Amino acid sequence: MNKRIELIARHIKKSTTFKANTIYVIDAEVHVASGVTLTIEDRVTILLTNGMKEKSKLRRSALIFDQGSTLLAKRLYIKAADENYKPVKHSDNGGVWFLGNFQDATKDTVSVTVNRKKPLSSFNAEMIATYYLGRFDPASETRKQKKIAVRDDIDGFSILGVGKNEWNIRAVRSFYSADDGIDITNSHVSFNRLEIKNPMEDALNISSSRVEIHKSLIVDSTKDQRKDRDIFDLEVDDGASYVEIYRHCAIDIRGCFGDQTVLSSIDLPQPNANPDARYAFKGKSKKRSTLVYSICRD
Repeated sequence: MNKRIELIARHIKKSTTFKANTIYVIDAEVHVASGVTLTIEDRVTILLTNGMKEKSKLRRSALIFDQGSTLLAKRLYIKAADENYKPVKHSDNGGVWFLGNFQDATKDTVSVTVNRKKPLSSFNAEMIATYYLGRFDPASETRKQKKIAVRDDIDGFSILGVGKNEWNIRAVRSFYSADDGIDITNSHVSFNRLEIKNPMEDALNISSSRVEIHKSLIVDSTKDQRKDRDIFDLEVDDGASYVEIYRHCAIDIRGCFGDQTVLSSIDLPQPNANPDARYAFKGKSKKRSTLVYSICRD
């Protein structure tokens, strides 16, 4: 049975439900406004159109949950699409963003400032899977025949300034992101399961944040000709970064471990001193939790 298609090209300013019998197409930089609840029924697919959007700060279609917004979902799928609203295996969009009220944060023209008088965000889902989100670093772009400064590439899945009491998305799968598989900035969040497959650059880009992983961590960023592509890239611009992998968590990671990081673990082998060396581990953090952290600038 063919599903109907609904085009979303304006901000979501009142509480809305995305229905399971509909495919939703984000064709602009769409914000879920503060105080608004977006309820998404089980197994809904959202498409983000690729290509330039002149009126967008990101200059691409994106779905951004503003500070103070609410997501209520079960299993949700977000994919790249072409101008005909068909899923494609190519990334040229603004990705999906979650903005909290835990800590000030900024990235790629998107910012949050803590205001305790405003409501906390509330992000709830059993699982979010993303496919071909984000955009590559372009050599140049034109606007009205004039060359403009090129901003950095855009990650597929971004979390800014989100605290643990705002975050209840239990599993995230990020596949084929155009930049980092998941980017977490100035936040404290936890996952039951996190899976990242073949990002263009780093798998977990963690900036001055604490990330907890409880049941499963799968990363496939197998070494190839691409540079600057690590399993862990931990930035410390506003403080140290920590990834805590809980005891009994299943781990399957492949790629370059990451430089300027410290691995504290009884179960995982220490990475090679050569930052380009291949690293692989499949097993469990059996004896105690594993900690990957950085307190030094990369």
